[in-house]
Amino acid sequence: MQADLSILSPYGQTNISENALFGQSKTFEGYLSYADRIQVSLKRAKAIIAAHALTVHDIETLTRSFWDVHTDHAMAMDTGAGTLVAIQLNLVAGTLVKYLKQNSYVQSLMDDVLSFNVLAHYCLTEVGHGLDAINIETTGTLLADGSFELHTPHPGAAKIMPPTSPCGIPAIGIVFAKLIVKGKDFGIRPFLLPLNDGKVMMPGITAKLLPPREGPPPLNHSITSFNRVKLPHHALLGVLGSHVEDKIAIRANHMNTIWRTAVGALALAGSCITTMDRSAYIAGHYSQRRTVGLPDKSRVSILTFRTQHKPILTTLVQAFVAKELFRVAIENFAQEETDLRLRQAWATIVKATLVEHSKTATLLLAERCGAQGLFAYNEMCSMHSSLLGLSTAEGDVLGTCIRLVSELLQERYHVPLSTHPTDLLALHEQGLFAENRAILAQISGHRSADFNNLVLPKSEHIVRAIGHRMAYDAAVDAGLDPKITELYLATAVKFDSAWYSENVELPSHVQDARENEAICAALPCLDEWLVRTGVECYSQVPILSEDNWANFVEGLEEFGSDKLREC
Repeated sequence: MQADLSILSPYGQTNISENALFGQSKTFEGYLSYADRIQVSLKRAKAIIAAHALTVHDIETLTRSFWDVHTDHAMAMDTGAGTLVAIQLNLVAGTLVKYLKQNSYVQSLMDDVLSFNVLAHYCLTEVGHGLDAINIETTGTLLADGSFELHTPHPGAAKIMPPTSPCGIPAIGIVFAKLIVKGKDFGIRPFLLPLNDGKVMMPGITAKLLPPREGPPPLNHSITSFNRVKLPHHALLGVLGSHVEDKIAIRANHMNTIWRTAVGALALAGSCITTMDRSAYIAGHYSQRRTVGLPDKSRVSILTFRTQHKPILTTLVQAFVAKELFRVAIENFAQEETDLRLRQAWATIVKATLVEHSKTATLLLAERCGAQGLFAYNEMCSMHSSLLGLSTAEGDVLGTCIRLVSELLQERYHVPLSTHPTDLLALHEQGLFAENRAILAQISGHRSADFNNLVLPKSEHIVRAIGHRMAYDAAVDAGLDPKITELYLATAVKFDSAWYSENVELPSHVQDARENEAICAALPCLDEWLVRTGVECYSQVPILSEDNWANFVEGLEEFGSDKLREC
């Protein structure tokens, strides 16, 4: 199911109405205010959640319905709404289901969370602790009467990013803090508490509104602090447990507590697919209608140039292949017997691969639209800015790749092997691991300066090599059109052209020839593939058609000799 959110850009009409938000209006009448744009995203988030109507069972067992929310085209159409939905349904509801049976307070809130009657936040990251979340400093101290005191000991321990400042909807939050019992640290634990009533913050809680991010639809991202906030005993999710000093046990408990971030990383990777679909669709149709003059006075579409259709075709095949990778990944991820470390590996590989594909696509395709690609109302640069945030959400790509490569090189566990082990991308993956295991064998361990200098800088590259291989395997095994898989293979080889030249006797001119052959074979399929994306009604930006452009220009504020502008 797809949410019916119309074609309205997040920068759309000044007069917000239900029809403007959810109808089929094609008018663009200036910019919304910052506050109104947030309200648009909130309404869209509620509409997305209502359209999919997930149950506790969907959230807990990671059904296909759960993953379908994150590949809804509306999530990419308005990434502000998409962010709110992902936090609400995965991070918060996904964490709460673990405690649903043992905590009546959670039971009383779950329906409101799943219906978006309350805005839910996941407060983990601190100003001074990004990926280093195991060392956060917010404290939740057990008091003599059985209640808790939640406290931010210094500014560096304030929570950062969750949009906790009041925006009209009552807000709750899962706040992660060190549980302190009789002076001893019992590890990181989640606490559930109200943050504001939609208008004012709760006593002792302060939210400092950050300036808006430029480009993507804004949210009220904030820095949130707690000044000795007293919480009832039921605010602690889970039991007190006992004090543990073993570092391995502490880390295992921490990862188990925040494991929905791994779900979120994979789910967010799914939204990259819709971003690729939409950017290719917009650039493809713009390129078809934009013409240039030739010396003989005739005009041709800029799509005829290789520099124009190559990135569009490349993005389309990456999106088609990515859908098969995502399908295989969620099937493996959702199996109960899948080890948590392997689940995190799947999330890291898919996210690292698809974020890079989509970031490259949105940036390159925005450039191919010239000056029009610079404006947020045509959405490609806006989508690129959103991807910069997505790459850090639920685990920064680089940091998670570093951890994964370190563990795989030490053979602590293994990712699934290739179903086509003699194909080029599988050979590339095998070669990179052989090279770096040889380095590890010659140095003094994975915590050494040599490992830091020689291996860590290649972590993302190694993980993406795994991702390219997995994506190609998934696409071939699914029986995708060879025109798609051959072009994907040709472009994936170009990501590490030198390695193929040096190791499998595939010189650059042969690589270029194979890529050229694959593009020539794919070009006649362009119109069919653009339709196949299914994003038409979610991508009606001004440059998509002559009608859209005329309507957009008609709605712009106009100045002439008879109108004085007051500055």
